[in-house]
Amino acid sequence: MPFSIRITREGLIYLTGVLVLFIASINTENNLLFLVLAALLSMIAVSGIISRNALKQVSLSLQVPENVFVGERVSIKVSMTNLKRIFPTFSIRVEDPELGRRPSLLFLLRNLLKLHPATSQDESSDQAMLRQAAYFPILRPGETRSELTVQCFPRRGLYKLDGFWISTRFPFGFFQRGERIGANGEVLVYPQVQEISAFFHLLPFLPGRLNGLHVGPGEDLFSIRKYQETESSRIIDWKATAKTGELMAREYALDEESKFCLILDTRIFGQTQAGYENKFERAVTLAASIAAHFLRGGAGIEFMTAHEYVPRGIGSNHLFRILRILAVVQYELVPRSSSELWASADFSGAAERQEVEQILSDKVFKIILTSRPKRSFPSAVWRSSHVVFFDEL
Repeated sequence: MPFSIRITREGLIYLTGVLVLFIASINTENNLLFLVLAALLSMIAVSGIISRNALKQVSLSLQVPENVFVGERVSIKVSMTNLKRIFPTFSIRVEDPELGRRPSLLFLLRNLLKLHPATSQDESSDQAMLRQAAYFPILRPGETRSELTVQCFPRRGLYKLDGFWISTRFPFGFFQRGERIGANGEVLVYPQVQEISAFFHLLPFLPGRLNGLHVGPGEDLFSIRKYQETESSRIIDWKATAKTGELMAREYALDEESKFCLILDTRIFGQTQAGYENKFERAVTLAASIAAHFLRGGAGIEFMTAHEYVPRGIGSNHLFRILRILAVVQYELVPRSSSELWASADFSGAAERQEVEQILSDKVFKIILTSRPKRSFPSAVWRSSHVVFFDEL
């Protein structure tokens, strides 16, 4: 329903008193009691009219920080505007529709009888975007006010705002009337970034440039050879010339970009027992932490899953590009009868075949997070990779 009316504790006491007075009026036929009863009943009607007017002609907006991480306390700004020209608005509570509504009678009966599994209030609150209510005591005509709510998101993923639920107990507090206001919005919650193990600092990976196996422009000495007349005199090595009595020249190693790829294998093989979901979430957190560690250190990395590929890049923008993928990545359950051997075809949905084969070759250093057994990796991948197994997390 787009609106609801709920009797508060005070309202229940009030209605009980009205019922007692009604019975007394019928039994005594006292005109004074009838007048008092009529006044009390009219207060109920007036309360409904005033509360309905308080919820009319208001607009809401929500401002969320650009980057939100799991478990991080963030401030969300809720702004409300009273569009009425004459009447003020009193005592408005703003909530997410999933949290603002009370459990229905059908929900309570299902839980009581346990005839059918029903979605719990805690599960629905996990998907709520506005997780803490905002309260506005008064809004004068045409006035806009803002309230900050501090909250955190328990899971990574895309949270969508499907409107607001506003309610009020004004004027007497006997009834709480609520209404739904349509709105659209979303926030992407990134996985948590943690400090990684000291072991990853010892991996055979160097950020920036590496010395190639060929001669070319560079800064590190590759070899010393005889000087040729057509070459520049700047490359002459005078110490070697003095020792040999011939003009000797220096050759430098070609600077090549280091290649490093972080791979998250989303295929879960033969898992039927509980716990694989938590293991996968820990793997996602570790992948985000590794990417943040190397990118903040100035390194350039590639990232690949079964269906996504991010080419080499550096800097914070590249990090958030990877985090956006990790925020929504999901695992794939594969039957035990399927082959567990590591193959480039498993990543055919991420990039072209040649790119995938280049990444999986021994020319690119890789950190692989996977649920596959150790025996499934070919020697070329095993030699050029550091593999982290889900069972070790």
